[in-house]
Amino acid sequence: MARILYGLCGEGLGHASRSRILINHLKNKHDIRIVAGGKAYDFLSKQFDYVEEIESPRFVYRGNQVRLFYSIFRMIFRTFAKTPFSFFKVRRIIKEFKPELLITDADPISHVAAFFSGIKRLSIDNPQVLLHRKYKINFGEYLSWLFLIIAVKISVMNADKYIIYDFSDEQIDKPKVMFLKPLIQEGILKQKPTYGNHVFVYQTSISTEFITEVLKKIDETFIIYGFNKELVDENLIFKRFNEEDFYHDIANAKAVIANGGFTVLSEALYLKKPIFSHPIRHQFEQVINGQFIEKLGVGVYKMDFCKGDIEDFLQNLNFYKKSLESYDPGDQKETLKIIEDQIQSFL
Repeated sequence: MARILYGLCGEGLGHASRSRILINHLKNKHDIRIVAGGKAYDFLSKQFDYVEEIESPRFVYRGNQVRLFYSIFRMIFRTFAKTPFSFFKVRRIIKEFKPELLITDADPISHVAAFFSGIKRLSIDNPQVLLHRKYKINFGEYLSWLFLIIAVKISVMNADKYIIYDFSDEQIDKPKVMFLKPLIQEGILKQKPTYGNHVFVYQTSISTEFITEVLKKIDETFIIYGFNKELVDENLIFKRFNEEDFYHDIANAKAVIANGGFTVLSEALYLKKPIFSHPIRHQFEQVINGQFIEKLGVGVYKMDFCKGDIEDFLQNLNFYKKSLESYDPGDQKETLKIIEDQIQSFL
């Protein structure tokens, strides 16, 4: 048994939901302490003991885009105003807990604190893909790419090992870098997917008026999550988040419409669902996730879309289903074993 400190970024719920899978696996063999900020803290503190809240960088959104300059200034301010307190909190936890290893999911504070304490650092996340895969940078997204690439490089600079979740587990010639297929929630793994009569829609940041205006014009039933309300409005069925219903509805959908969040796209791929991705503007990680979906031939991504774009996508579902047949989601037990082997190599 090892003592492991686990640090998480609090931007969105993707980091927290996939880390929950890994923490549940590791806690059977190791002593785990968790430090997290933002939504990750809110999510994990209800499910695990020994979760401490720290500062975490977060984007500020307006409609379907990141307020980039406001986000940058906010992060700079909070770095000077809030981060030192979190840094010394983590240093205190390290002194008391005496961890043998830090695992970080894109959290810079625990990473830096572990560095100064001489602790081995294992980075396990998906944003690091920006540094090791090929993708396009459109002119309008150059500034958001530059901001994110700097943040990713600084946040876990010079970790001892990088494990990167990716839709492809093709390896590269860098000994410190390993690609693995995404971890999938247990509730998704238990599903027996079918192609039903509805389209599953998951939104994390978009104006209600715009999405309803477009989808109401299409002769399909849409089950929509992300607006925190229960409502039936013509062909639109809005639902509040409930894990059991969420997993059932995505597993039995004919297709998925979502932003570019890595977790929900991973789940859609696992369930073999055609994907229409419209990334949040200026959130470049979502942009490249959309590009990878299109490259796999399992869907499309659009920064802007209209009724015709969604109708074209729905008319080509059979083409995307054929491409999905060859997609290998990986073996979750094997993925967890590989991570455990890497942990043992540090110990």
